[in-house]
Amino acid sequence: MTRTLVALHGNFASSRWWVDLLAAPPAGWRVLAPDLPGFAGTPHSGPVSIRAYADWVQDWLGGQGVTRPVLLGHSLGGAVALEVAARGPQALAGLVLAASAPLSGLVTPEEHYPVLELLRTTPALMEASLGALFPSGRPANFADLLTDGASMAATHYSGNARALADWQVEAGRLAGLQTLVLGGELDALITPDLVRAQAAALGTAATVLPGRGHGFPQEDPVAFRALLEGFLDTLPAS
Repeated sequence: MTRTLVALHGNFASSRWWVDLLAAPPAGWRVLAPDLPGFAGTPHSGPVSIRAYADWVQDWLGGQGVTRPVLLGHSLGGAVALEVAARGPQALAGLVLAASAPLSGLVTPEEHYPVLELLRTTPALMEASLGALFPSGRPANFADLLTDGASMAATHYSGNARALADWQVEAGRLAGLQTLVLGGELDALITPDLVRAQAAALGTAATVLPGRGHGFPQEDPVAFRALLEGFLDTLPAS
């Protein structure tokens, strides 16, 4: 029986962040990776919010006929996965949070918003910002990731930061859901302390990859896959 893992990308990103998983899914699993609204050409309308993204994901899952998937979310995608999970944890087989936004949301200082807007029109700044996510080495498809980051909807540069600041979820709403919490030692955005606090709130342990940054699933795909497959192997058949 083939089971489904749904991978949700983060900000300035797309489904191409999951090319390794899509090309070689874990044994017994299929991997689906949608492009969220406003990313990589997926149409977006209405407010920019984590709740709106979660609405879209739930509609998309229904359209794909997917039931009881494992949700994998990176960064902003982690917030979306958490929001979906909190609405009905029994509808999921498991949850994987990779450098996920904290349960209490993520506040961007006001002085950083002009820089976010500059990313829209300054390719060198976009490259430097994206490159900083991979301190031990850029992934082989970095050029593709850079293209997708630069093609994000104009509303999303400040909009996604505001959305993360305006969102939060209560850990108690995720009770009983098996969850894997991962982070990168060199991640300056979702720091190891934030990762460990998130894991503690969810009643589990955190794994922090040494020498890796915010983009550790792409920076060190071998280590990430080993952790992911080890978690998937613990999940009971649904």
